[in-house]
Amino acid sequence: MSLDSHDLIPPEPPPKAMRISGFNWARKNLFSSVFSGTLTVILTVGLLLGILAVLRFIFSPDRRWEVIPPNAANYTVGSYPRDDLGNIWWSVWIIAALTGMSTVLWGVGGRISVVKVVAGVRAAGVTALVVGVLSLWSPAGTAIQSWLVWGGAALIVAGWVPMRLLSEDRTVATANALAGLVGLGMVVLWYLHLDRTSHWHLRLIVTALVVIAFHWLGRMAKRWLPDSTFKKVVTMLWVISFPVIYMHIQRNPSVAWEEVLPWLPWAALVMAVGPVAIGLVSRLPREQAAAVNFLLGAVTIFSWVVEWPMAIRVMTLLLTLFSMAVPTFASSPQTRKVFYWSWLGGSLCALYFFLLGVASTGLDTRGDFLGGFNLTILLAVGGIALSFPVGLLLALGRTSTMPIFRILSVAYIEVIRGVPLITVLFFADKVIPRFLPPWVDVIGETKALLAIAAFAAAYLAENVRGGLQSVSSGQFEAARALGMTTSQMTMLVTLPQALKAVIPAMVGQAIALFKDTSLVAIIGLADFLRVARDVVPNQPDSLGSVLENLLLAAVVYWIFAFSFSRASQRLEKRLGVGTR
Repeated sequence: MSLDSHDLIPPEPPPKAMRISGFNWARKNLFSSVFSGTLTVILTVGLLLGILAVLRFIFSPDRRWEVIPPNAANYTVGSYPRDDLGNIWWSVWIIAALTGMSTVLWGVGGRISVVKVVAGVRAAGVTALVVGVLSLWSPAGTAIQSWLVWGGAALIVAGWVPMRLLSEDRTVATANALAGLVGLGMVVLWYLHLDRTSHWHLRLIVTALVVIAFHWLGRMAKRWLPDSTFKKVVTMLWVISFPVIYMHIQRNPSVAWEEVLPWLPWAALVMAVGPVAIGLVSRLPREQAAAVNFLLGAVTIFSWVVEWPMAIRVMTLLLTLFSMAVPTFASSPQTRKVFYWSWLGGSLCALYFFLLGVASTGLDTRGDFLGGFNLTILLAVGGIALSFPVGLLLALGRTSTMPIFRILSVAYIEVIRGVPLITVLFFADKVIPRFLPPWVDVIGETKALLAIAAFAAAYLAENVRGGLQSVSSGQFEAARALGMTTSQMTMLVTLPQALKAVIPAMVGQAIALFKDTSLVAIIGLADFLRVARDVVPNQPDSLGSVLENLLLAAVVYWIFAFSFSRASQRLEKRLGVGTR
């Protein structure tokens, strides 16, 4: 007797989660026993006393919070010329556009339960109400305290009523919920009176609109492009945007073409040789391909011995690296085509960034144009980005069977890890310029960026080495059974698993590095913390506001560190880190 598909019983849906009231949740989780209840009461009293002390400080009549809004430009961009702040806003809008497109990759576009939304509203209301009520014991009352009390009560009512009227199955678009949150943030910023003469409010509204517009543009592009292609395009735009923003848009470069034009034809020649070399190496036997790569390596070394232009040296080195990777990763016509386009794009980007690097700035500024939180972001993101490939090479070198690479990697890692970051910063600022030619002038921001990247690379190498050791030996044996070379086995099998395993450690290192960028103030750079500690409090209208500025800096650092942590948890959940 055969069963028809119509006779099968369809699977039952998963049981719905039961909604637990706040009283029952507290009784189950906080007061389940005498010891648990006593501990809850003690910790709650201590927490309330701590919050009360902080609120007494915040709402004290001696506090000078009015100095913060007029100095918003100093906090964000430091001494950047005020007449050229449009460059900063263009940078912000580029980041906003890429963020809007990235939200499509992050899965922001589905639907979220209304119960979760109103629960969040109610939690925000409870927080505001508790803060407002506790702040009433402060020495002096302000309008903000009244807003906290009444606004918190209104949010509690707005979150409690829908919880009683709406069903648990009701959902709302995630994009609409985020748009409402952004709108609420715009209202709060408008209420704070942030220097309206510079139209900050209108530009922030434009920023929010750019995020929303490019979110919908990204959703349309994802319908036309395959998911892998769309992800590669967005990732490549993120990578290119960072140097374009800092080296072109914000720097406003002025290129001396009379010094550049003589070597541009040679750069074009190297670009033309690239596809020929890639095609030749991909078709030759392995021994002959190795001979061609050896010849390219000899030319690269020769270019650093003679007085060739730096751009030609870098492009020749890039061509050698591409050619060395061809036998391993470009054996098929499809991958060979990818290498062709990657070489053309990479060489054009290298040439473009070199032109920007040798150009002088067109900004009317007496000192460094980078400062404030803008400099902090440059050092943090740039240091992490530059340390990643160096750390990978050091990790692979430390686990290599070749003694020369292993010894050099171990020596670098142990030396750098044995000294504090401030020592590396002093070394980069005072010692490295003595070994450079007189005509090479490295600005302080570049020296600090290289020092931070070199310091972070050593710790990243240790994290990746731990991930490599966590990969089971069966993975190596399976890769060898498939006929993979050592390079293919490392890049396609072991390294992806190692990086996946050490995501929490790398995120923790990134958070620590973001906060350690404040040490650059010791070598004279005006980062966000130095502006908040030394620049703003020493202005005639802001004397006596050191504590207020330091509290602002602490809050900003905490917001970004907490955001990094939450983003890493989301990434770990998507990749299944820690699960079997």
